[in-house]
Amino acid sequence: MARYAIKRATPRPDFTVAIEWTDGSSSTVDFRPEIARGGALASLGEPAVFLHRLFVQSAGESLAWETSRGLIDFHADELWQRTHVNPVAAE
Repeated sequence: MARYAIKRATPRPDFTVAIEWTDGSSSTVDFRPEIARGGALASLGEPAVFLHRLFVQSAGESLAWETSRGLIDFHADELWQRTHVNPVAAE
């Protein structure tokens, strides 16, 4: 079970997703690094896929896209951590 849950997700043409969380916060996740890695994630670089096949699944536990290569999903807790926790600067 996810610690954080997604209430709503809106994909944007710049390959980011605006997320509203059930805790009342909001954030934006940039998926360009994942797309740049290629492989199965490269299909997210197709605007028709990124913008029109995104859905929130499992009661807000993940974001997912249905692609020709199968389901691609990202767990809500990982996305929340990416956008809410600042990394500690290396000294």
